[in-house]
Amino acid sequence: MTAIVGLMMLLAAESMIQILVIVLGISAILNAGFILAAVAPLSVDKAFKTECYIRAAVGIIVGLVCVVIPIRVAEFAWQTLVYVFAFYSLLSALVEIPIVLTLRKDGFPVKRYALEIAASLALAVILFLLPSSFGFTIIRIGGAVLIGVGVSATLIAWKNRDIIADDAIVRDE
Repeated sequence: MTAIVGLMMLLAAESMIQILVIVLGISAILNAGFILAAVAPLSVDKAFKTECYIRAAVGIIVGLVCVVIPIRVAEFAWQTLVYVFAFYSLLSALVEIPIVLTLRKDGFPVKRYALEIAASLALAVILFLLPSSFGFTIIRIGGAVLIGVGVSATLIAWKNRDIIADDAIVRDE
């Protein structure tokens, strides 16, 4: 399956960007739900809760826009949605920094959240590059990597498969 997705990324980079926008929209909605359910209750600090609620609300709005608009609007909207999600990723990372600092001050482990900030910043950079030809090159390189991973996983699974030489009858005595 990984190799098939990689092949699709090589052959239809533009369509993959459209799918990526929808998937990122769904992930923004899910992330907002996680923030509301798991992160906001971690502290009683009013500013912390406000930051969490704002970040979750923006995530839900951007996520819905990224999921609903592609269904309703022609292709010209894709570039706009890529930029909207890039700005959201950038702002999300910036807003999460004080949240992480508050969690760290309160003694919670923050490594996962720091990684989320780094991933959001990296995603924003990639999304800002996508509309250019360099962005399509990134998608195609990702497709080639996925094809390699898929073929490698298939070969490893085939090499490590169970080989049954004889049917064995096991008797319970």
